Amino acid sequence: MLIDDKPVRSCVTPMSTIGKASVTTLEGLGAPGKLHALQKAFIEEQAVQCGYCIPGIIMSAKALLDANAKPTDGDIREALAGNLCRCGTHTRIVRAIQRAARELARAAPRAPLPTARHAAAFSSEAAYSRSVSRWFPPSTVARNKARARLACQAAWHANRMLGANYTRPFQSHGSIGPSCAVAHWKDGKLQVWSHSQGVFPLRGDLAKALRMAEADITVTHREGSGCYGHNGADDVALDAALVARATNGRPVKLQWMREDEFAWEPYGSAMAIRMQAALDETGRVVDWQHELWSHTQSTRPYDPDGCNLLAAWHLQAPLKPGPARNIAQPAGGSDRNAILLYSFARQKVINHLLLDMPVRVSALRTLGAYGNVFALESFIDELAAAAGADPLAFRLRHPTDPRARAVLEAAAARAGWLANAQRGLSAEGTGKLKRERGIGFAKYKNLAVYCAVVIDLEVDPGNGRVRVVKATSAADAGQIVNPDGFRNQIEGCIIQSASWTLLEAVNFDSTRMLTRTWTDYPILHFPEVPALDVTLIDRPEERSLGVGEGSQGPTAAAIANAFFNATGKRIRDLPLNPARVKAALA
Repeated sequence: MLIDDKPVRSCVTPMSTIGKASVTTLEGLGAPGKLHALQKAFIEEQAVQCGYCIPGIIMSAKALLDANAKPTDGDIREALAGNLCRCGTHTRIVRAIQRAARELARAAPRAPLPTARHAAAFSSEAAYSRSVSRWFPPSTVARNKARARLACQAAWHANRMLGANYTRPFQSHGSIGPSCAVAHWKDGKLQVWSHSQGVFPLRGDLAKALRMAEADITVTHREGSGCYGHNGADDVALDAALVARATNGRPVKLQWMREDEFAWEPYGSAMAIRMQAALDETGRVVDWQHELWSHTQSTRPYDPDGCNLLAAWHLQAPLKPGPARNIAQPAGGSDRNAILLYSFARQKVINHLLLDMPVRVSALRTLGAYGNVFALESFIDELAAAAGADPLAFRLRHPTDPRARAVLEAAAARAGWLANAQRGLSAEGTGKLKRERGIGFAKYKNLAVYCAVVIDLEVDPGNGRVRVVKATSAADAGQIVNPDGFRNQIEGCIIQSASWTLLEAVNFDSTRMLTRTWTDYPILHFPEVPALDVTLIDRPEERSLGVGEGSQGPTAAAIANAFFNATGKRIRDLPLNPARVKAALA
């Protein structure tokens, strides 16, 4: 909200401190029939997804536009640096604010001069921060040929076996709003309002936990904060039902706190992946092995052999959780996208399901695809280096689906991809920024969208920070029905994947979860969001394919590959956070 035109966090601002100050909330900006320019722009740009972050972002944008009628993209990112968004619409939010600025300028062409109060927001220090946050152009300096030649000589043996190990950590859904439910008992029947992703499975597990018939329970869906998977929404529904049962008919709203959500929700499973391959004397892959270890990728409610609601395990007569299970191919669970599309003479995939779990896990966006594509597309680049080949040319050298080839070529062309001999490190030496690019590809689930991503990034060896400057993508989902919705999905996945790959990991020790707050679990903020350029390939003669989650894995691999190209160091354990980067470059 705004207090005397300044944005403040309403959730931590006591009413007693406001006094006679002017207060403006989202509801005060406009009415359903007469929306404010910002509200209209957010709708028109499809910048709203789950909606939990939007009120704060719009109010921060209102304060910005009041002080600066013609903000740059850098001004907007800086103004929103304290606002979190999990749905990946950052670039659309920036566009929406620019759209609103233009609309307001047309309505009031003579903007008032800034007051002394506004001037403080645009100090020389702030202006400097904006200037250094501008995008850097992709490098065009020659690659360090000696490094590539040494790698080629070390690996060049006929049918030489190469191998590498990769890992991804446990990761949180990181929903902006903690899980919440309302429950009401009446005449022995239960009514629950929940933001569960499956109201019928939830009803089934509620019936098990409460020892009552499913017919006596009604679960009504209500919108909640986005999570892209299985967070605490189902668990809090049982919590609310148990508390409401003890109140003699009074409805109960129960909401977890931020610490509850981070500590008790099911996480996305960690994974360990072992890659092996053999190159023949011509540099072609003649043998490929992909071996992975993972916990189950789903413990959603209504397992036939258990109850998957947290409180059910702690009742006086506790129920057992359902056992760990694999999700079958072709979509797959932990082995999703482990079967690659490149045409190799021999392929072998082994999926080890780990039954004992140190922490609770379940479905997180892409299930195992994110980890598998990160590993296999990173390893493809390692094989290309061993063969002395350009990474793009190496991929195209192995016959594959022509539509896969098309998105690789389209993304590379759009990004201005240059071959090894023409591309290289833009800066050498300690303390200098290193800039490079990398590429990644996947056909999601081997059933859905084809997607290639080229990442331009910079590495600061001094502080270990990696910044994705630009992401260029090409995607093919057959006949396109909703181009803007398609592009929105690709953009959102790129942003969230960049956050996962650079920052996100759940930490714990032998007794407890250590990740409890946003300070413990950093995610990408507005100033860190890359520029996005998405090309859509329309094929009216082909059936439409699913586009959700398609760029998540390719983005992770492209970031890892770009980091290697910039530094000559390969990081195979996610995330690429400053501590890990500094250790790799030491």
